[in-house]
Amino acid sequence: MAYIKMQDILDEFSRHNKKVFSINDVARIIDKPKTYASKLLSHSRKVGRIERGKYYLRDFDGPDMYEIASQIVFPSYVSMFAAFQYYSITEQDIVRYSVVTIKRHRPVKIGDTVIEFVTFGRDRFFGYKKVGNLYIATVEKAIIDSLYMGSPPLSYVEEAFSAASRMGLVSKDVLMNTASRMRSKVTEKKVLALIGTSGIGDAPG
Repeated sequence: MAYIKMQDILDEFSRHNKKVFSINDVARIIDKPKTYASKLLSHSRKVGRIERGKYYLRDFDGPDMYEIASQIVFPSYVSMFAAFQYYSITEQDIVRYSVVTIKRHRPVKIGDTVIEFVTFGRDRFFGYKKVGNLYIATVEKAIIDSLYMGSPPLSYVEEAFSAASRMGLVSKDVLMNTASRMRSKVTEKKVLALIGTSGIGDAPG
C-alpha cells in the first residue's frame, strides 16, 4: 500500500512538472499526517532530501539543479556564475549555484553540488524570469549581480559579457538601467569600464 501511495505522489508531481516539494505537499496529496508522509519519503529511492521538510525528485539523468536551487527559498532566482553557464556564455566549469533571495538561508549541499544564498534587499531583487519551474536572472542582471557582489572573478564576468555580446544576448541600455536600479555607484563604474573595454551594441529586438 505504501508503494502505491508513493507512486501516486510521484505521478502527481510529474503531471505538474514539479521536481521540488515540501512535506506539506505530500501530506496534502495522501491526506495523512506529516509524520506519515516523512516516513514514506524516507523509504523511497526516487526522492532526495534537500533539507528538513523539503525534497526533490531524483531524475534518471541527474537532478535539475537549476530548478532545485531556485525552489528552495521563495522568492529567489539563480544568478551570477550559474546563470552564465545556463546561458552558455562561459566555458568555465560551475563550482556552485548562487541564488539571490530576500531571506537569509544557510548553504545547501546536494551530492557534490553546493547551493549558496545571497541576500538582497527588496529594491535590488528584480531582473529575473521564470522558465518552466526555474527562476533565473536575465543575462544583464546576472552580470550586474556579479559586479555588485564581486563574484565570480572579474575575468569570468568579462568572458561572459563578451560572449553574450557576440551572441546578441545583452543590451547596453538594459545593462545600464539595471546597474542604475542597484543604487551602487561602484557597480555603475564597473559596468562603464566593462562596456568601455569590450565594446557592445544592443541586442537585436
